[in-house]
Amino acid sequence: MPTLTDIYIYPIKSVKAISQPAALVEQQGLKFDRRYMLIDLDGKFITGRTHPVLTQIDVQFSQNKLLLNTPNMPQLTIDPEKFSTKQLNAEIWSDEVNALHCHQDYDNWFCEYIKQPCQLVFFSDDSLRCVKNRNTPVAFADGYPLLLINQTSVDLLNRKLQSPVSALHFRPNIVIKGDVPFIEDSWSRIKIGDVEFEVSKPCSRCLFTNVDPKTGVATENEPLATLAQFRYHQGDIDFGQNLIPLSSGMIRAGDEVQVLATQKPIKYASQTEPLSDNKELLQIHYQGIAISVTGDNQQLLLDQAQHAGVAIPYSCRGGKCGRCKVKLLEGEVATLNNEALSNEELAQGYILACSCIPLSDITIDH
Repeated sequence: MPTLTDIYIYPIKSVKAISQPAALVEQQGLKFDRRYMLIDLDGKFITGRTHPVLTQIDVQFSQNKLLLNTPNMPQLTIDPEKFSTKQLNAEIWSDEVNALHCHQDYDNWFCEYIKQPCQLVFFSDDSLRCVKNRNTPVAFADGYPLLLINQTSVDLLNRKLQSPVSALHFRPNIVIKGDVPFIEDSWSRIKIGDVEFEVSKPCSRCLFTNVDPKTGVATENEPLATLAQFRYHQGDIDFGQNLIPLSSGMIRAGDEVQVLATQKPIKYASQTEPLSDNKELLQIHYQGIAISVTGDNQQLLLDQAQHAGVAIPYSCRGGKCGRCKVKLLEGEVATLNNEALSNEELAQGYILACSCIPLSDITIDH
């Protein structure tokens, strides 16, 4: 039977993981997990995707305080008793959250460390955020309260890599030891300790996966490139499962994972596998740079742009961040995901290059 082996929390989004032998599961995730987050002066969230050095911040608890240590910086003590009363608007993906500003001194410490103006905010009792299209609370985690990784799946991935990775490359809350690789793909409901979980959806991976948690250094393409060879589905590269707690309670390392319900797993493929027989050639015109190229009705617009040497910025590759948005001026596309776009942007004709496939000749502006 699968077993829970490790539990991790990240009190501040993107910092080094803290291992715990046991944890209290609350509605919005593990207690103390991702309750703090950095934002820029426009309110947009800052993570290890753009600032990998955040993964080198070591956090320890001292009663209700946090003690932060990292190379070449003085220790920082974060004391909730000293928090300001100012509320700030924090943007995380397409969500806006009313968050509590912590303290200017804490901002100064982080500004010096990441070399960018920023502010530290706290997910207080007055903060509210829900899982997309659900009435399920979530704090500053990317999209779901918890993330599960199967160590047996990591082991299989490592057999395909020249340089092995750890489960911590994937920023999990829960690491289990499954009977076989990717057995977690077939779960829809599980119980660990006192808590039942809905296995909501696979976790779409981004460039953050390539950051080594030990060094804070991002490799050019691994392990994401290898995952793309066998874990690709409809524009996403998946690894791990997002969980929604259906109850509260304690979980402990060594608990058995009881599988209460199963589902048909997704059939994954390679991002570069041969195209299907109904391939049709079409023209993609990039108006902003006055380039037209021959494309097809099979591949993502972002992938076709990259193959053509057209630079469209991107980050998450899962339709969450909106960085790859372009404006569709003419033609038709199949939309796989548009959750990062506002209703106003959709009305204006914006699409996400990472999550759409051309269906006809198209003209875009980017």
